[in-house]
Amino acid sequence: MSLRGAAVVKRLLVVLAILIVLACAFGGYAVRLYLATRNKPDEAAAVRVERGPLEVKVVETGTIDAVKSVEVKSRVAGRLARLLVDEGDRVQAGQLIAIIDPKETQFKVEMDRAQLRGAQSGVARTEIELDQRRRTAQAALRQAEARVAQVEKELGIQPLLSRTAVRQAQAALDAALKERERLISTAHPNQRTAAETALAEAQANLENAEREYRRQEGLVEKGYAAQKSLDNAKLALELARARMRSAKETLERLDRDQKLELERVEQDLERARAELERAKANQIADEVKRKEYEAALASLESARAGLRDVDALRQSLNQTRASVDQVQSTLNDSLRQLGETEIRAPISGVVTQKLIQEGELVASLSSFSSGTPIVRIEDRKRMMVKLAINEIDVARLTLGMPAEVAVDALPGRIFRGRVSKIAPSSTAMTASAVGQTTGAGAGESVVKYSVEVEIGGSDPALKSGMSAKCTMIVLRRKDALRVPIEYVGKDEEGSFVMAKAKDPKAKAVKRRVQTGASSGAFIEIVSGVEEGTALDKPPFTGPKRQGAIMTGPEEGQE
Repeated sequence: MSLRGAAVVKRLLVVLAILIVLACAFGGYAVRLYLATRNKPDEAAAVRVERGPLEVKVVETGTIDAVKSVEVKSRVAGRLARLLVDEGDRVQAGQLIAIIDPKETQFKVEMDRAQLRGAQSGVARTEIELDQRRRTAQAALRQAEARVAQVEKELGIQPLLSRTAVRQAQAALDAALKERERLISTAHPNQRTAAETALAEAQANLENAEREYRRQEGLVEKGYAAQKSLDNAKLALELARARMRSAKETLERLDRDQKLELERVEQDLERARAELERAKANQIADEVKRKEYEAALASLESARAGLRDVDALRQSLNQTRASVDQVQSTLNDSLRQLGETEIRAPISGVVTQKLIQEGELVASLSSFSSGTPIVRIEDRKRMMVKLAINEIDVARLTLGMPAEVAVDALPGRIFRGRVSKIAPSSTAMTASAVGQTTGAGAGESVVKYSVEVEIGGSDPALKSGMSAKCTMIVLRRKDALRVPIEYVGKDEEGSFVMAKAKDPKAKAVKRRVQTGASSGAFIEIVSGVEEGTALDKPPFTGPKRQGAIMTGPEEGQE
């Protein structure tokens, strides 16, 4: 190609480049004008203060779990002999679900029982011996004390005792004679006379009743009297006969009683005579009484020594009882372990995990070991969603607040629930734990609170571990005065809106407002503007946007 041709091509390329730059510039300007025209507010579509629904929600995602779930462990170590349930089985509280091999525990129980029987036999033998010796010693002491007191008194007032005994015996004999005389001469005749008089009266009443009955019977037969009169007469006759029988029985019983009473008085009379004879014969010499007193004192000292021996034996019994208590405690623990070889479900629910197989060894649950979990049981009647909610949203929640639960595995279904628990203290979570989408740097903590939402009712489709989104309605107003949240500005003095003037050419006027609840899209206006007020967006007060090519008006400009 010639130099002239190359120059022509070069000029053409330069012109083409200039044309392309001019086309881009005019295109950008046209787009900017178009966007400016589109973004310019239209008076007919102006935003106004209006009334409408306002909802404030807290939305968080968590996992479903049972409100009540337990890991069943054994308090007895050993081999798992039988596991009677499988994953998915429903069990009732108290149902037998597993058996630990009881042979070793049973052998220990038998050994403890044998030791307890031996210790109890020793206690029983010592108690019997102690009781017998104590009773014997106490009886001997009482006898010795009584004997000393008796002989001491007899020794001091022997003559007076003898005379008094004779006088008392004589007085008892005289009283018995008088009593016999009173019964024979006065009491018995009077009682018999009263009984015979009652019998005679009963006889007379019976005869009168019989005559009256016959008279009424005749009158009824002739029709001169009513049947009721005859019935009354018959009743009176029966009563008279009953009184007659009672009077006869009273007289017969009186005869027997008087006979027995006379026999008793005669016996008392004989005893009084015998007592008088014994009192006269019991006048002993003073010397004999002195020797009896010395012998009684010696017996008393011997009885006191025997009682002290019993007190020493009591300490041996206490030691033996302590041994019994110790063996009994060991046996009780062995019996408890034997009973706990049968593992029963602590709650009703579904077996969600089988954590061990038959034949494997199980570690016991104790203060030194957490134990081997056997199965996990969940009560599916009450399910909940565990949430971790940030400190701003958790301040809006209250116990009992309603919630809507959407489960990812069950699309299209909404479950109703309520906030059942709000943790009193926070759980600090690092940015790596909550994900890097939060924008927090490594090591920065996000303050979260554990919240539980209990799902109302039970549904077999709900299972532990499912993901669920909970929506808590913090505030719901049907007719709130509201505006879009971007139409409310803030400065050092508070919140404000830009109210349009009636003249389209006039500038919007800043009006102070008091705001209420905010749903994210709308904010409630408590006071400051009226319903229907047209608004402009507040001017943008942030930094200006910088760029090579700007399309549309700058922030804060129309």
